[in-house]
Amino acid sequence: MPPTEVLPNLRRTAGTVPHGKSAGQKPLFLNVQALAFAGIAMGVLVLAIQCWRYQVLQAYFDHIEGNVIVSGWQYAHGAPLYQIEDGAPRFSTYYGPLAYLVHIPALLLLGADLATSKLTSIVALLATVVLMGRHFLHKATGEQGWHGTFLLVGGLLLFVPISFWARPDPVETLMVAAAVVATTSRWRPLWVGICLGIGTNLKAHAGFYFLPILVDLWWTGGCRALLIAAGSSAAAFVLPFLAPGISLHDYVSGLVQQVGRRPQTSSQLPCILITVMLLLLPLVIPLATRHQPRRTRMYAGATIATAALLFYPATFPGAGAYHFLPLVPILADVRDRLQPRGIDAAVVPFVILLIGSLASSQISQMLTAKRRGETVSAEALAIARESGIPTIQVGYGDNRQSYEESQLARTVLVLHSYPVLVDAQILMELHQIGIDGSTRWIPYLTECQIERWLLPKGETPFAVTSYFYNGAMLFSEGFRRAFFDNYRLVKSTGNFDVWECRGHRALAYH
Repeated sequence: MPPTEVLPNLRRTAGTVPHGKSAGQKPLFLNVQALAFAGIAMGVLVLAIQCWRYQVLQAYFDHIEGNVIVSGWQYAHGAPLYQIEDGAPRFSTYYGPLAYLVHIPALLLLGADLATSKLTSIVALLATVVLMGRHFLHKATGEQGWHGTFLLVGGLLLFVPISFWARPDPVETLMVAAAVVATTSRWRPLWVGICLGIGTNLKAHAGFYFLPILVDLWWTGGCRALLIAAGSSAAAFVLPFLAPGISLHDYVSGLVQQVGRRPQTSSQLPCILITVMLLLLPLVIPLATRHQPRRTRMYAGATIATAALLFYPATFPGAGAYHFLPLVPILADVRDRLQPRGIDAAVVPFVILLIGSLASSQISQMLTAKRRGETVSAEALAIARESGIPTIQVGYGDNRQSYEESQLARTVLVLHSYPVLVDAQILMELHQIGIDGSTRWIPYLTECQIERWLLPKGETPFAVTSYFYNGAMLFSEGFRRAFFDNYRLVKSTGNFDVWECRGHRALAYH
């Protein structure tokens, strides 16, 4: 008997007792289905809890999240998005404009604070689960709509907190999910193209994620469908650049400068390999053990090839396995089409779910560690309001923890109408390509454009290093010398040393 006939056809036997089993025994299908449903429920619950805890936390997981919000919010108040100073970007990195713009509506409509700055990403995760779940239920015959949903929830949990942090990845994932769902629409080429254009406007390499969808689109619609998708994709990509203050030239030149001059790194390769093996296992097993339709084999093959291509962006310095997150909706869709049978149908996704659940337990520890940032940022805002000075800035000390707290505090000040002039995170990116970005800011110090600095208490001013990359000093000796020449320590508070400009515009401290 062929291996594919060993287990009964799940669609024919759902709810029945297979031949040869006693009436008192439960069929294997029902046991597997119960395990899958329990896993889906557990995964959704864990995701919901982590999202809620992140939402109410007055801090971020990552130091770049605040920069995304700062750039978008300052653009909403008239600053250019890709502002170039002395040949280097001032704040915005190599994300596309939509990565910054998508957060603006929530901030404008619901109020500018940390909670609303996270809302767009959390809604994107929720929309991904709802869209894909509805898609699988709509396609399902019998009781098999859970195959794709199970892998989807497990994959999203595996990438917590990236699945919902305030960076482009959750919205990218939603765009891929929307393109997958467009399979059943008669306007599929148009919708796939729009999702592709939005995705690549978020991140330049996002086109990789859509390759399996384009292969499947070619299978069903031929070259004409691909041409329609290409046209709508180009329009969706270009549209944000038509807004005032968003320069396509500056974006592309900055992208070429920062990406083109970065070497690959193997530092995170073991973690990446393990993640990819986990994600591809639910595809490889049914592909190897059952005959599949040619269209499904092509779709699965294109997905595996795409995973191989994603090693390129994932192995950039500072990148990692999270670059595979937007591929999860496609992996789930392939899994649904493969219709795995037997114990593999639930056990393999359950392993992913279990690992994701264990990893998410570490998120609770991270959340606890971030609580101090709430106090620091609240104090920074209170000092700024008390001083009545609009040019007050949060500076940096000499270690990683205070750096991350400074990043958070400066974001809080920006959301309360205190403009930001200096940022250490972009200096990390520029150091990677051999550019000293801090020297251009020396006139801010010598001309007293910043009247007061809030610096981490008891630390050496502006001595933070590029801990994320190569350990180099972020602020040049010239910048630090200009700071000490032009500013004096006037007061210390609970978490800050307050430095005031020595120049004629300096005010008496009050």
